[in-house]
Amino acid sequence: MIKHYIKIAFRNLRKNIFYTLISLIGLVISMGAFVILMNYVDFESHYDDFHKDSDKIYRAESYFTLNGTVADSWATSSFGYAGAMKAEFSEVKAITRINFKDNERIVRYQDKIYRERMVVIADSNFLSFFSFPLLKGDPHKVLLEPNTIAISASAAKKYFGDADPIGKVLDITTRKVVYHCAVSGVFEDFPPQSHLKLDMIISYASTSQFERDFWYMHSAYTYVKTDSEADARMIEKKFPALAEKFKTEDAMRDKRWEIHMVPLADIHLNPLKPMEFELKGSKQNVRFIFVFALIILIVGWVNFINIMTSKSIERAGEIGLRKLVGSKTKHMMIQFFIASFIINFLAVSIFLILMVIALPFLTHLYYSPMFSQFWQRPMVWGLLVLIFLLSTLITGAVPILVLRNIKIAVVLKNRMSFRVGMGKGLRHGLIIFQFTAAIVLVVSTVTIKRQMDYMQGKDLGADVAQTLVFKTPAKTDNYEEKLEMITEKMKTIGGVKSVSRSSAVPGEMVDFFIANQRDNDPEKVSVLTEMFRVDYDFIDAYQLKIVKGRNFSKTFGADKDNSLILTQSAMKIFGFKNEEEAVGGFINLEGQGNKKYQVIGVLKDYHHLSLKENFRPVVFLMFSPWNLLDFQYVSVKVQGANAKAIAGMLEQEYKSVFPDSSFDSFFLDEFFNRQYKEDVTYGLIIMIFTWLTIFIVCLGILGIASLMLLRRTKEIAIRKISGAKPWQILKLINMEFIRWVGLAIVIGTPLSWWIMHNWLENFPYRTEVEWWIFVLAGLLTVLVTGITVSIQTVKSALENPVKSLRNE
Repeated sequence: MIKHYIKIAFRNLRKNIFYTLISLIGLVISMGAFVILMNYVDFESHYDDFHKDSDKIYRAESYFTLNGTVADSWATSSFGYAGAMKAEFSEVKAITRINFKDNERIVRYQDKIYRERMVVIADSNFLSFFSFPLLKGDPHKVLLEPNTIAISASAAKKYFGDADPIGKVLDITTRKVVYHCAVSGVFEDFPPQSHLKLDMIISYASTSQFERDFWYMHSAYTYVKTDSEADARMIEKKFPALAEKFKTEDAMRDKRWEIHMVPLADIHLNPLKPMEFELKGSKQNVRFIFVFALIILIVGWVNFINIMTSKSIERAGEIGLRKLVGSKTKHMMIQFFIASFIINFLAVSIFLILMVIALPFLTHLYYSPMFSQFWQRPMVWGLLVLIFLLSTLITGAVPILVLRNIKIAVVLKNRMSFRVGMGKGLRHGLIIFQFTAAIVLVVSTVTIKRQMDYMQGKDLGADVAQTLVFKTPAKTDNYEEKLEMITEKMKTIGGVKSVSRSSAVPGEMVDFFIANQRDNDPEKVSVLTEMFRVDYDFIDAYQLKIVKGRNFSKTFGADKDNSLILTQSAMKIFGFKNEEEAVGGFINLEGQGNKKYQVIGVLKDYHHLSLKENFRPVVFLMFSPWNLLDFQYVSVKVQGANAKAIAGMLEQEYKSVFPDSSFDSFFLDEFFNRQYKEDVTYGLIIMIFTWLTIFIVCLGILGIASLMLLRRTKEIAIRKISGAKPWQILKLINMEFIRWVGLAIVIGTPLSWWIMHNWLENFPYRTEVEWWIFVLAGLLTVLVTGITVSIQTVKSALENPVKSLRNE
């Protein structure tokens, strides 16, 4: 019996090959898109869950409140939190920390010299606290001794080739400190779904006592393991009282010190905070793509259901006769489910074949473990099985529900009337859903593209174009003098407009914070501000606008050691009413006693980071508080098209003075725009799959229009005999679809506005959802619908009516 039903199913699919292909193509695209998009959602949503007890691990993130209002919130904690929390809180079952201070270091082994971005210091239990696989060494011992280091497998290969790295000594240098560390362990490269991306880990025993216990430098990540979430919340509650014992300085004494215990699994998708070093995902984007994936899958199902239901109704007479001769409802169910099973199986099979062909290209175009490890991800196979079963069930069940109460007498007596009316409401509702989805997605795509263009095209208030930046060298004798000498020498190179030094550059956080006070503030309010060290040329080179006052100048000897320039945001946070009051005012810097530093100018706020971030309060200065704020970058403004040649000359000059340090450079505009990488990828995903969704909708329109014309062949022929013109026939058929589009516009316009308005609320600087976007989405939907329907209708409109009536 089953064999008989399979034969009938294949016969019907071949007989209606046009509709079979439309359904099949729609299912291949929608099911494939769903799997790919859900792969992205799953990948982004499961960071760090490979760790043992990952659901019990939290990161202690600092925040400070004043009179109940959050004044500052960071991802980091101070060096001293870990030891005190372990000693005082019984809820802490295990704790470990990573010290990120000066994490970018020059590493040397024999003649190999590289600048490594992530060389950190970690507690001895770090590799046993987390589940990063260790290839060589004991996780409980590799970071136990002073002057030892664990390195990644990639780093081992880079420095030692195929030789055993254990026991070999690496020279690790910052601008102030040199470590000579013996390799004690090798760990696997951190997985792609780890928020931490570390290359080398130095033992905490190698550092000074200052970096172990000091409470006034928040440059560490502190991770806590508890038995339950309730314990984590209890730690948050107890922490302010603990912090009071360690607030030994005047700075920040007026603030309440608190912590958020952030679950490990939430870190990657939480918004970016100051002092956070990893590239973040977006919880909102993940949710949007999840909904998008469901929509495109449903649109594909709707196509298949509409066509299958319509063709099933065409077979109402056949079904009526079958029931007349004794066929049971279960036999009808088996027949429809077998047909649905076959076409869904073909769709999944074709998708798998296409992915085998396309995967190398996708991996090359956008390298990500989402593609490079596509076949190894269990979720992919689980989803394929799940949507195959669901699709078979849903697309097979709907026609049965439509036809289950079929009246044999009605069908056999008036078959045409039956065919026209049955299932009409369902089909129309599904078509309107498709059009609504298309409108929402077009509005979303245009709005997202406009927001990306707005962020990347808006004037930053700082000139980052034609700027070649190189990083300053590691520790050497007469460091400051040599750096100043080479800066002056580079100014003489042809094609160089200016050369300036700074502790940071646009596109990177000014990650040196200290708590300062406005002089003579009766309330002695400490204000956390970002300290940005620059030289005389930096502000002019970047074309930062001075609203009031003046720039640093060699004419004024005090500028080098005693003068400050504030951004407008810093001016406001210090309590100055306006620029006139600020210039000439004084600031007391943390740790500098009662010394007063004069404000000589106020800068217009500029976008130091992406437009996803608000303006930050920044203090510009030329000296180094606590001797901790070093020049880390040299910015070279170039002119002309020979930037690469200039870069080569700069490297020669650099190597002649700093032979023991690597020369690492980049163009600042590219460096700045990397902040939008996740958003650009997100926008590209939405755009590609929106057009695929519209293509599926077009296939559905094509199929439904064809079926409609088939049913109305006699009507069209009679109208033509009565004198109707071809354009009138086109109008007749098109208007039915246009009415559906009109209803979809009424539904889709407020829905898409609400979705995009909420999405844009997450950006402090944003475009608007303009009225013309909805007009564009509506017109595009009408145009695509009209063209698709007309292509199918024109043949019937031009056909000889006598021939049509004879065939009918």
